[in-house]
Amino acid sequence: MWQARLRPPGAPRPAQAPPVRCHRPEAHAVLGGAVLHLLYDQASWCEGPVWWPRERSLVFSDIVGRRVLAWREDGAVDVLLDATPFINGNAVAPDGGLLHCEHGRRAISRSDGRGPAQPLATHAEGLRLNAPNDLVVADDGSVWFTDPTFGLENPRQGVPGRSESGRTAICRLGPDGRVQRLVDMVQPNGLGFSPDGRTFYASQTPEHGEGEIGIFAFDRDGARLARRRLFVQVPEGIPDGFAVDRRGWLWSSSARGVEVFDAQARHLATVPTPQLCSNCCFDADERRLFVTGGDSLWSLPLAGH
Repeated sequence: MWQARLRPPGAPRPAQAPPVRCHRPEAHAVLGGAVLHLLYDQASWCEGPVWWPRERSLVFSDIVGRRVLAWREDGAVDVLLDATPFINGNAVAPDGGLLHCEHGRRAISRSDGRGPAQPLATHAEGLRLNAPNDLVVADDGSVWFTDPTFGLENPRQGVPGRSESGRTAICRLGPDGRVQRLVDMVQPNGLGFSPDGRTFYASQTPEHGEGEIGIFAFDRDGARLARRRLFVQVPEGIPDGFAVDRRGWLWSSSARGVEVFDAQARHLATVPTPQLCSNCCFDADERRLFVTGGDSLWSLPLAGH
C-alpha cells in the first residue's frame, strides 16, 4: 500500500508556537483556545496539503525531498510516491484519485497513491507548461492550476529551464483534456474558489518587484474570469498557499503563520507557526486545519460547526 513507513503510529504533540490570536469576535467561536499540534517534522520543505477522503489521510509533498507523503489518522506517515519529479501541489480528483503539480516534468499528473504518477497535461495552446505549482478542482470537474516559473529557476525544487510561452498564468485543464491559459499574473501561486464557485482567488508572489504581492479575486463564470481586483495582502511575507472554508473565510500562509480573513477581507485571526508557513487545507468536515511549512506538518482543531 505504500513505498515506505517513515513514522510509526503515535499521538501528536503540542507545537512550540505562540498562541492563536483572534482579532475579531467572530474568530473566537472557531479558534478560541485552539492549540497547534506537530504531526511530522522530518521533511525538507513541506507543501501541497490536501485531505484525501477515500483514505482518511492528509497528503502532502516534500518538494526538495522528492516525495509525496501521507499522514494517517493513527499518526503514521507513509511514502505514497518516491523520487518524484519535484511534485508541489496536490488535489483530489472527482473519482477519488490524486492530482499533482510537477515541477520536473512540467506537468499535471494523477496517481492512485499506490503507483507512479502519470502525466495528464504538459502543454497549453501548443507550448510547454512552465512548472505547475498549485491546483484545485472546480465544481464542473475541471482542474485549475497556477503556472509560475519558480520550478524552472530553483534547482532544489525543479529542473532548470526556460519558459516556452513567456507567460505565467492561471490555467484550466478541461474534462476534454485541453489546457487553456485563462489570465496572466506575475508568478501566480495559491488558488481557490468561494463556496458558491462564483469567485476565484489567486495569489501573486513576484520575487523581484515586478508586480503587486497579494491575493486577487476574480468574478468567475464557467471557464471565464473577469473583474480582477486586489482582495487582501498579508501583514508579513507572501501569501504562498491558502484555503477557503465553507463560510467563505480565506486562510492564507504568511511569514507569521496562517492569516484568516472573511469574505469582506476583514482580518479575523493569526495562527502562528514555528517555521515559515507554506500552505494549509481542511479535513472533510472542516474540524481540523492542516498546515505545512519548513520541515513540518501541523494540525489545529477547530470549533464552531
